[in-house]
Amino acid sequence: MSILNSLLLKTSSVKKICISFVASHLVLLLMMVFTLPVINDQIGTQVFDLQTFGYDVSVAKSIVDNLNNETTALYLFPQLSLLDVLYPFLMALFLSSLLFRLFKITKTTSKVTSILLVIPFLAMIFDYAENICVILMITKSIEISETIVLLSSTFTVLKGVLTSIAWMAILVYAIKWFGIKIIERNKKQTMVHHPKSSGNKF
Repeated sequence: MSILNSLLLKTSSVKKICISFVASHLVLLLMMVFTLPVINDQIGTQVFDLQTFGYDVSVAKSIVDNLNNETTALYLFPQLSLLDVLYPFLMALFLSSLLFRLFKITKTTSKVTSILLVIPFLAMIFDYAENICVILMITKSIEISETIVLLSSTFTVLKGVLTSIAWMAILVYAIKWFGIKIIERNKKQTMVHHPKSSGNKF
C-alpha cells in the first residue's frame, strides 16, 4: 500500500487526474472508432472484452470461427497488445487517483478506503488476464474448452464488476464532498447573517 500511496500522491492533483482521464478516454475512443467496429462486424457480435455478463463455449467458438486472418491480426495488434494494455492502466490510474483525492478532501481514512484504492488496479489485472486468455483462443494456441472459456469469462465479469464498484465509490464520496461543501457554505452564511454579539453591555 505504501508504494500505491506514494504513486497516488504524485498523480492525484486536479491537473494529473484530468490528464489520466483524457488519455484513457482517447485510447477508448480509438478502440470504439477504429478497431472494435471492424472486429464486431466480422464476428457478428461483441468481442470478448465487451461481453459484460460473460460468455460460454458456444459463443467463444463462434467468435473465433468467424475471425479471418486480417481481423485476427487487427484483434491481436493494436487492439489487444497495445490499446487494451494502455487503457486498463490509464483507467485504473484515473479511478484510483480520483478516489485518493476524494478521500483526502473529505478527510476519510479507513480500511475500506485502502481496499477501494486497490480495486481499479485489480480490475486492470483481470483485464490483462482476460487479454491473455483471448489471445490464446483467437490464435488457436489452446483448444477452446470449458476451462479456458470459464477463466476468460470470469476475468471479463470481474473486470466489469470491480470497475463498477470504483465508479460507485467515486459517486458516493463525490456526494459526501458536495455535502460537506454545502454544510460549510451554510455555516458561513449563518455567521454573516447572525454575527456574534460584540459583548457590549449597557
